[in-house]
Amino acid sequence: NSGPLERCRPKPTDERFNGEFTLRQWVAEAFSLAISDVIDDHLLKQNNSETILNELLVMIMETGLSCPKKAPTERMDMKEVVARLKTIRRKASPLEE
Repeated sequence: NSGPLERCRPKPTDERFNGEFTLRQWVAEAFSLAISDVIDDHLLKQNNSETILNELLVMIMETGLSCPKKAPTERMDMKEVVARLKTIRRKASPLEE
């Protein structure tokens, strides 16, 4: 039984990511096209509340994509990251019931 990160496609070691093009850039580009291409299908099918789940996934991806930017001024402030993650957790709580 493998976890979502083990099934991630593509892998961080993929040959495409050997130069200027990074996994973060690939996710950012794919994110703008279709979140379902980036997120493991297993995660998308775990709950019937698709609208809320998709909103939470978007928030998680946006937060994650803002952190590894090269320029520190482009990165999300850690206080804002914590606040967003708390909001995501609060919104996800009803989905766990």
